[in-house]
Amino acid sequence: MNRVNKSTALYSSPLSKAYWKDAAAELRDTRMLVFAALMIALRVALKSLGIPIAADLKINIAFFVNAFGAMIFGPVVAIVAAAISDTLGCLLFPSGAYFFPFIFIEIAGSLIFALFLYRAKVTATRVILSRFCIDFFVNIVLNTPIMWLYYKMILGKSYVIFQLPRIIKNLALFPLESVLLILFLTIMMPVGRRFGLLYDKGEHLKMQKRQVALLASLFIIGVACVGGYYIYNYNTTNHASSLPSAEVASINAAIGRQAANEGLLEDGQIIAASKVYKKVGGDTTVEFSIYQSSEATDLAAASGYLDKNAKTDETLTPAGSGTAVLVKGSAGNVTSLTIHTETEE
Repeated sequence: MNRVNKSTALYSSPLSKAYWKDAAAELRDTRMLVFAALMIALRVALKSLGIPIAADLKINIAFFVNAFGAMIFGPVVAIVAAAISDTLGCLLFPSGAYFFPFIFIEIAGSLIFALFLYRAKVTATRVILSRFCIDFFVNIVLNTPIMWLYYKMILGKSYVIFQLPRIIKNLALFPLESVLLILFLTIMMPVGRRFGLLYDKGEHLKMQKRQVALLASLFIIGVACVGGYYIYNYNTTNHASSLPSAEVASINAAIGRQAANEGLLEDGQIIAASKVYKKVGGDTTVEFSIYQSSEATDLAAASGYLDKNAKTDETLTPAGSGTAVLVKGSAGNVTSLTIHTETEE
């Protein structure tokens, strides 16, 4: 069996020419390629399995194999192994239409494990950081635009970018997955060392107070980032289409009453909200259109119209537009109102 003479050096970081030379050399080591094939087979087989910890919540155990394999054969082989395991997984256990960009999710996860763990003095800190980068930057940040493309190009549907259940799952499981991975590697690293696959015994994997503090800090940072994005996303999203008809009718009525009180609305004219921007803990800004009704108009139905509905009602004639601000907690209290009629320049 072809074996390449390799150094047994450990590196403090992957930012060296020697590190990547050793990583590339793994491609010429027959024994390492056989081991990589075994890890690929295990990853594919374990993808559909998991450890249930709550309703609709489980830990996918394939990441244990992914981490251990990437630690042994390094980033170059890890990229190839990830691409093969993703393709085989889709062929053997299809769960939907094949979408090539998903391969980058597999590659990114394997590459991160390799960069943190291959040819390194493996510590609990490195394991925690690698798991955080995968849960946050891969499973949340990178996965989001790929899922958006998948829904748009393959399913022909819209994708809600802020998938709160998926985000909560990744953040909630991060501490537990990190601890379990440390325990798993504590057992497996001496085995890998015994077979000459590793050059570190894993004697620095013990969790200490500073690792517990790191785990907690990263969890808090992740929650803070997600919370900040949630607030930004909520404040800048048009909520009009997601509002119940009763709330739309309430908003239209409040603006209509205020406009009538200020003499800005003529007889028979109605309000139809087009965009509704809600601020977390703040006021609601509404962009709306004004329509002139006719005798044939069903005013009861029109009272709950959004602008897109009003445009399809042939009994209504566009008469203007405007913006209004509604006080927090009161859809009936309009603090500012601006209206532009169709005759204005």
